[in-house]
Amino acid sequence: MEEHLQALINFLNDQRFDELSIQQLKMLTALGADAYMGPAGAEFVNDVVRTSNFDPATAAQKITEAMQTLSKARASFTAYAEAVKNLGFEVRDIEDDEDRIIIRIGFQNDVSIDNVTDWKDAGKEWYEIIRGLAMACDEKPEDVKVVGTATGSIILILAGTVVFTTLLARISKNITSVAMDVLGVRSAMEDLRQKGILTKTMEKEFRDIEKSKRDSAVTTIEGVLAEQLKGKDGEINTALVKSIEKLLTFSEKGGSVDFVAPEENEEEEEEEEGDDVANIKLKAALLEAREAIHEYQGQRLSLKLLSDGTKTV
Repeated sequence: MEEHLQALINFLNDQRFDELSIQQLKMLTALGADAYMGPAGAEFVNDVVRTSNFDPATAAQKITEAMQTLSKARASFTAYAEAVKNLGFEVRDIEDDEDRIIIRIGFQNDVSIDNVTDWKDAGKEWYEIIRGLAMACDEKPEDVKVVGTATGSIILILAGTVVFTTLLARISKNITSVAMDVLGVRSAMEDLRQKGILTKTMEKEFRDIEKSKRDSAVTTIEGVLAEQLKGKDGEINTALVKSIEKLLTFSEKGGSVDFVAPEENEEEEEEEEGDDVANIKLKAALLEAREAIHEYQGQRLSLKLLSDGTKTV
């Protein structure tokens, strides 16, 4: 029993969602399936089966309900795919370019685009963001291509160079870390409030800590990128700081940044005979980009789990 249980928990913990977009992950949430998949699913199984007041009948019922939810979600996706196929829609894949990585920018919540004025303002903001990051990579803003759009909330699909995307992923990871710190402070404050021991003085101190973490975010991220920015002139640093500030604001207002990680290739890490210098450098850059994207996605998942846990307090 214990061996099979641990195997299931290990399987769930090892589930990867790297190639799913934020919108696809939201669909799993809407169907209630995300609570039973990945690390969240592993935690669910562990809590149900290994709880101190374990009741076999109750545990069996909860596991059955989870399986039913997953089965319904799978049936919904299958039915949707079949309906789209029957309507005769053709899926137009974005052209694959080995030296570019897909970036998905989601305009929702307080950064949603509802009219032409919003569209103009969003374009201006993202031009400044892309310009600062591109300059830090010794590239031009126009090196980032627009390759598609999607609806729901408006999603702009970009194709960034490997170096540009790696930098954006690193910054996004650190912005997510700041969000986790702020959420942790807020959670601690609400915990004291629920216990009835939060004084006005304590609340003010918590608010000050929260503000301090936000205010120091840009400086913290600059420190993380110090090595990459070594030797860059003042104009580049100024432009990058502006990009980071705008990305922070975009994130705080509910906007999303997502990446499609480059596919793993077992031969990628090995230098093949006949590889030229450019190809060797590209392989190394793709590996670095993939690691940066995976780190960001892992941090994003941790933030979601922390946020979900906070909501249940």
